[in-house]
Amino acid sequence: MSIAGGVTLYIVTADNIKNPNLTDLINNIAASLLSIPLVFLLYDYTNYRVSRQLKKTLADSTTDKINILLLELTIIIRRMLGLRSPLTFASLNTMVNISKTKITQSMKITPELLTDLRRCHDELDALVYHSANTSVLSAPQIQSLTNLEHTISLLINEHKYRRNRQIAAKYIENIINHITEWVDSDAFASMQFQQLLGTAETKSMQ
Repeated sequence: MSIAGGVTLYIVTADNIKNPNLTDLINNIAASLLSIPLVFLLYDYTNYRVSRQLKKTLADSTTDKINILLLELTIIIRRMLGLRSPLTFASLNTMVNISKTKITQSMKITPELLTDLRRCHDELDALVYHSANTSVLSAPQIQSLTNLEHTISLLINEHKYRRNRQIAAKYIENIINHITEWVDSDAFASMQFQQLLGTAETKSMQ
């Protein structure tokens, strides 16, 4: 409508108005009407670029926080199982192959580890809530983290109320699977997690 109005004013002015001052005035109005769509498109495009960059920054920051949290969770699980080998990407994949029977035999959940596990659960819950509200992560990623959060909660409750070692071992096995699924689900997340593992390994050797 703005373009149509500007063109109409310009045509009417050129054909019917002979007063130079009035012609200039109406031509300026027509030019303003014609410029409105351009200004709107430029604003809309700029806003789109800024929003996309902001969303990417938030997604990268959130992914980094999640990877750090999952690294802490991995260390907690390793301490529960008494694993003392260097923490590397290869050793993380090896954890997937630990049988439930071995987990049951090796598992030792101390009050300190349980406190750390609760803290990880609460921090993960906050990250999932924030990610869901800001849409910085995909639906499969949110679902994967929600499943992990639920499994951690089940392990905490099992240890608190029943202390069935076989059931707790199953939950630990599922937690390990959820962590590796997260790492394998996204190339960028996988690369970041490997870098964090490398940093953790370097610190452990110092």
